[in-house]
Amino acid sequence: MSAIKTGFAVLLLMLLFSCGEDSTGPSAPGDYLPLSVGNQWNYSISGYMKTADRDSFPITGTKLTSIAGLTTHQSGFDLYVLKDSSYTIVTTPDTTFTNTEVITEYICKTDTEYRIYKDTVTTDYELLLKLPVVLNDSWVPKPDEPTVTRRVQSTTSSITVPAGSYSDCVDLRDTDTAEPGTAFDIYISRGDGAVEFIVMMDDSTQTMYMDFKLTSSIVN
Repeated sequence: MSAIKTGFAVLLLMLLFSCGEDSTGPSAPGDYLPLSVGNQWNYSISGYMKTADRDSFPITGTKLTSIAGLTTHQSGFDLYVLKDSSYTIVTTPDTTFTNTEVITEYICKTDTEYRIYKDTVTTDYELLLKLPVVLNDSWVPKPDEPTVTRRVQSTTSSITVPAGSYSDCVDLRDTDTAEPGTAFDIYISRGDGAVEFIVMMDDSTQTMYMDFKLTSSIVN
């Protein structure tokens, strides 16, 4: 199963923080998100799931992403601690299914790329974003998942969500040649963070669509 489908790990793209930054200082020019411990982003979740017989069930929920602190990788460089908590509800005519998920991972920025580490010891990482951001640039984010490609779809997207309207957003899209019906889009507003992201899955057993929209944030 691809990373796109696994616990929404790709949602962590929303926080692309910098190694070695002052945790209370302002963002450096060119950073795509504010770099401050204590910042947080709240999202509403809406969407649907369709089964093979085409019954459709609504999906709702909420999501909170926060910068919980700073730590150090075993190799000696700084990492931001990212905590991502989501609560989703799938309602069917017979019952209601709920799911609570909490993910903790670690983010770092170099001069040429943003990286995500699963822990503070592992040297392997996911390549989140190449720098500078170039329209139509693409790469394989994980060496062990060669069928997944990440592409810069746009650098000028305009997005309106409950938290406000944002222009010149970067649109990143993940696709998987092994699962053609699966895609993930994230819209990042420089200095504001991820303002919206969309998960789409369609295979022989089910179809799922989930839209995460920024409702409020605390950014210092």
